[in-house]
Amino acid sequence: MPAIIGVAWVIYGAVSAALFVFSIFFTRYYQSRHESELLATLVTIVALGLIFSTLALLPVDIFLVSSTVNNQTGLKYDWATPEMISRITMTVQLVYYSCFSLVGLVCFFVIPFAYFYYEEDEEDETIQERIMGALKYTSFFVVISVLLFLFGLFLKPTQETPHIDLDWFRKLLAESNGEKAIAFVIACLILLGMVVFIFYTAPGLSLLPLTLIKGRRRIETENEDVDNRLIVIRERVRALKAKYFGSTRKIPAHEQREIENLADEESILTRRLRSIQEDRDSKWHMLVKMMRPIEIMIGFILLGMSLVIVISIFLTIVDKISNSVCGSKCGYIINHPQLFNPVNYIFVALAKMFPLDYLFMVSLILYFFLATMSGVINIGLRFLWVTLFKIQKGATAPQGLLFSAVLLLLSLLALNYTITTVVAPEYAHFGSQVYCNHTVAGLRDCSDRLDLILACDITGPTDICTPTISSTLVDRIIINTPFLGMIFYYSQWAFLIVFGLGFIVAFFRRPRNNVDSETVEQIDADVERSLLNRRQPTYTSIHSNLNPSTGSNTTNSTGTT
Repeated sequence: MPAIIGVAWVIYGAVSAALFVFSIFFTRYYQSRHESELLATLVTIVALGLIFSTLALLPVDIFLVSSTVNNQTGLKYDWATPEMISRITMTVQLVYYSCFSLVGLVCFFVIPFAYFYYEEDEEDETIQERIMGALKYTSFFVVISVLLFLFGLFLKPTQETPHIDLDWFRKLLAESNGEKAIAFVIACLILLGMVVFIFYTAPGLSLLPLTLIKGRRRIETENEDVDNRLIVIRERVRALKAKYFGSTRKIPAHEQREIENLADEESILTRRLRSIQEDRDSKWHMLVKMMRPIEIMIGFILLGMSLVIVISIFLTIVDKISNSVCGSKCGYIINHPQLFNPVNYIFVALAKMFPLDYLFMVSLILYFFLATMSGVINIGLRFLWVTLFKIQKGATAPQGLLFSAVLLLLSLLALNYTITTVVAPEYAHFGSQVYCNHTVAGLRDCSDRLDLILACDITGPTDICTPTISSTLVDRIIINTPFLGMIFYYSQWAFLIVFGLGFIVAFFRRPRNNVDSETVEQIDADVERSLLNRRQPTYTSIHSNLNPSTGSNTTNSTGTT
């Protein structure tokens, strides 16, 4: 085996390790500083690192099959014997199935267990009781995974298989029952991931770049906004107190609660005002202000990248419905794309300069990840219209971390399908492989006919064109369960529609208002408890400061945190 193949695996290991480190920093950045759970943190890191490593395997898969063909002759290298190719593909397949099996284990057991283990945290609960309680609720997810595996084990391919006289197609239908069962479970996870991909990743692709371009509101504007809100609050409290000043009537309970709530809000805004004034005078603010042109430039670059990705998806799905070899019966698989795909073109060009294509693929994966995260942060973890958790810097509860890990894991699984079939289908299926389509005396020879060295596609000879393991897995799912292929295909149309709607909303959205979004974040758990304990002193302070007889609006220090 050539040394370059070993180098490819070394690069994969280094990139996977770097992505695990990124997962650690990402988790630590968002986890709550005052409400954390070691198990939930570790599970989130492992889940993110695992799915990153799974997706980072795709460019290695592509490079390994591409390295077996000599692009100058359109023939296999002498060392690329069928036995050697079988060893290479078997190794990649083993790594893929190991990663996907671990992803299923994390989704159906590890994350639910960590979630319920945290929920079982009571003062009188022992560790053993927490473990047993978590296992009791986790068993429901384990039963679902077992049923899906058994269903996939006995699932028969569709009886109306499309009639395609291709060796490539026949090989796709030849798989063991174990592979079929794992593939079906993966397909179910991808199906769930499509929901996340549509409703979080699609709007995130527009929210992330446009947020960078628009930036935040000017700090002077925020300062004025907080001042105005403080004036309104203090005037409201003064009006409420004036109603009962000098009267024997007792303040009604609902107005008493309103005064207390206004006191808390005044404390929050007063702290925020002090923070704004400190930020305005800090060197960090000056640095951020100086870096603003770079932030805008990055925003425009990412916006261009989003548009190129969306255009590539649109052109490919239109191509699929127009030129598919077997239509809906095989999930609109196409032989050779007829429409130009910009992302696919970039990948095919970079594939000849490994590891540039690898770096571009990792960058694309991270961009989709950050776009999904942007969607999660802006939309929140919701069930229908109910917000379950919010993802905030340094203030995300352990349950929110685990939920976000599930969403990100599923969305990146769906990304594996999207990259393979619509974003860069040629690159993801055959990489830079070519084949000689000219024979002399029964042997392939293009030494005098270089124009007959063609890019590999599904009609190419299987003894030269070796499909990637990732594309084989996805195509097997589509062909053996065409109803899932139909759902996956039309999900891409839904993705484009949601992206368009998200782009319109993000375009007309006002720049981020830190007052509205961060006043709650500024008050951590300790300060909230302090406010509750000091509510009566705060009430007394406001009563004295806003005495209607003097008309004073001064704020006593005991009314702030």
